[in-house]
Amino acid sequence: MADEEAYCVDILKQIAAVQSSLSKAAQALTTAHMKGCVRDAVLADGGEARIDEMMETLRYLKHF
Repeated sequence: MADEEAYCVDILKQIAAVQSSLSKAAQALTTAHMKGCVRDAVLADGGEARIDEMMETLRYLKHF
């Protein structure tokens, strides 16, 4: 769009739509990971390493 000299507001709206889609994908993946990998680790050995890993990862998800 930028190469085609599209109107700035139109580009910003497209960026917002992509951000929203990525945020929804991150939420779905986080839910699946916590209900699968993290849950299994907690049941197996307390899951401290997986919980710490998840908490570190969540710090990067600003739009979560």
